[in-house]
Amino acid sequence: MKKKTHALLILGLIFLVITGCTGKNTQTADSENTKASSSQDKKETRIFTDSAGRKVEVPNEIKKIAPSGPLAQIVLYTSSPDLLVGLASPFSEDAKEFIDKKYQELPEFGQFYGKNASLNMEALSAADPDVVIDIGEVKQSVEEDMDKLQDQLGIPTLFIEANLDNLPDTYKKLGELLGETKHTDQLSQYCEKVLTQAQAVRKKLKDSERKSVYYAAGNAGLNTNAEGSFHAQVIEEVGAKNAAIGVDIVSKGSGTVVSMEQLIQWQPEYILAESKNVYELITTDDSWKELTAVKEGKVYQVPTAPYNFLGSPPSVNRMIGIQWLGQLLYPNEYQLTIATSVEEFYKLFYHVKPTSQQIDSLLENAQ
Repeated sequence: MKKKTHALLILGLIFLVITGCTGKNTQTADSENTKASSSQDKKETRIFTDSAGRKVEVPNEIKKIAPSGPLAQIVLYTSSPDLLVGLASPFSEDAKEFIDKKYQELPEFGQFYGKNASLNMEALSAADPDVVIDIGEVKQSVEEDMDKLQDQLGIPTLFIEANLDNLPDTYKKLGELLGETKHTDQLSQYCEKVLTQAQAVRKKLKDSERKSVYYAAGNAGLNTNAEGSFHAQVIEEVGAKNAAIGVDIVSKGSGTVVSMEQLIQWQPEYILAESKNVYELITTDDSWKELTAVKEGKVYQVPTAPYNFLGSPPSVNRMIGIQWLGQLLYPNEYQLTIATSVEEFYKLFYHVKPTSQQIDSLLENAQ
């Protein structure tokens, strides 16, 4: 009996030792797992410095993005359409022919900036983007604006600078943020090539060789983007002169209102019509016949699908605008086949190969 009791005591002690060791090992394993999980969490985010110098914590892998407005939407669509979770504004009827239907059906959030500012924060939050991206020219209040929007949404909000001359850097910055540089590098190199050619032509042209151009917008063709306007940069970029001089610059896309008397005084060598209606008005209405450009048949319709070539809105669509207008005004210097340029640009930036019929329709009255 004593032997049995002794044996039971020994077995009990062995059990306690094993249990204690197992518990200790379990606690150690739990502790190690917690540390590993914490380390993994840290690796899931990184710090990205945006164009405003703000250091923002963003996911290491960005899978969903939302634009803050139309300019951002165009650039993000060209760089990474499959990451978009929504739109700042719907695609126009002209654009729909060149935009895949699945992107047209994305929800609308509205825009943060501009006269049409109407950002629907609830809809934006519901889409749960990893980041909200604002792209455009630097505003004095950009840091404050981005911080405020980020605090309201609880979503990392970033600003990336984009103007006509720094678009190559814009795409490089986007590639850095999104972690996919193959396509953004292609877009950057394309923009660099276009801008370099335009710069070379500008330097080559004598002042007497610079063509004067009037951009006819609005229902009557008497709205224009005057010299020095952000929306008229393509004219000056290709080496031409904006005929609308000595008038106030209006920053809105509708531009400055001018009179027929001013137009007759300016006598532009070329007139670029914003739409087919304006083109037909200028080429048929008697009030325009006193203009040299009309007499000489130098009135052209600006291509507008999916976006206006001259800059409505003033985003990356201006890259094909530079080539179109440059070839129109200075064919010997640019030496482009514009139909080929359109096809190349649309494939690379808009992810669609236009048919020859689509290109012919797009360039109607534009050559």
